[in-house]
Amino acid sequence: MKHAFIFGTNVFLSNHRTISYNDGDSSTVFLTIRSFYHKNHGSPDQELVIDADIHTVDDHHPVRVTGNMVQDGADVHTVTEPNRIRLYHANHAEPMLDVYQLDRHEYAGLSSHITNEIHSQHPDPVFTIKGNFKVAGSHIYIENERMNIDHDSFANGVENFPDGVTLLTSEKVHGH
Repeated sequence: MKHAFIFGTNVFLSNHRTISYNDGDSSTVFLTIRSFYHKNHGSPDQELVIDADIHTVDDHHPVRVTGNMVQDGADVHTVTEPNRIRLYHANHAEPMLDVYQLDRHEYAGLSSHITNEIHSQHPDPVFTIKGNFKVAGSHIYIENERMNIDHDSFANGVENFPDGVTLLTSEKVHGH
């Protein structure tokens, strides 16, 4: 089964449900989709469930979520819906991590290069991931139109990762 992960205007496709960050020396898994939302007729619906291992941006405290439950994280709480989970740091209006599973009717509102990939590769499910957090000392900021990793900005990218998505900066890609 193929999964699509949308970060800003970038789409990453993978057969696995993990997202990592590679700092050039090692790779750190920071998000795992344990189960995705699926409406079951006649039985309880299956909800979106994640594990996350990130750090807050302002005070660099670790935040660890297992099965949608905060295990470690000073002043962090979750808000869950069947197809969405958001992690909030105290006194912040925007979530530090927002994982949302799109319904098929929502695909039409995406950028054309993303919908083209969805139609050609047929992933199920499709997630948008937004947030403002740190992984392995690097600042990752994702909003509707862009993804920044430290000082690098990424937009309109399409990547296939058969063994799980790995994010890295251009400095790591080009060895600078």
